[in-house]
Amino acid sequence: MEKNPLVGTVKYGGGGVLVWGCTSASGLDNLVFIDGIMNHALNLNILRDNLKLSAQNSGVGNNFDFYQDNDPKHKALNVRLWCLYNYPQNLKTPLQSRDLNPIEHIWRELEVRVRKHDSKTKSELKTVMMEEWMNIDAEITKKLLKSISKRLKAVVDAKGYPTK
Repeated sequence: MEKNPLVGTVKYGGGGVLVWGCTSASGLDNLVFIDGIMNHALNLNILRDNLKLSAQNSGVGNNFDFYQDNDPKHKALNVRLWCLYNYPQNLKTPLQSRDLNPIEHIWRELEVRVRKHDSKTKSELKTVMMEEWMNIDAEITKKLLKSISKRLKAVVDAKGYPTK
């Protein structure tokens, strides 16, 4: 089972909401709203506060592969050292790589669901996002995680270019 926390955004009208989310084959877990600017220090605090709890809640304990893309806030020395010490099965993917990173598909699913609502304020948007996050079925995450090897092969076959 793999955990896959990354930062996603859902934009609306004149603004957006920045979130950190966690997914595994058993479903989605924590969704954390981020106020202000996301940087390496905030990223590290979010990981410290949420990653272990999410792993416990999903029933995987410490037995998971941890995915992050190569965003600078994920590559910062303090974050890399913390991850190496706490979660040595730390796999990286390119920035926002939809082909390789399952949570990019979850962010898209969340965005499609949220856009069906008429959120006028950030507060309404956060409420809708949390409701829709909780309604994403575990079968979706399970299917995405099971498809990783197939997607890796497709990327290799496409010589690193985008896949279908």
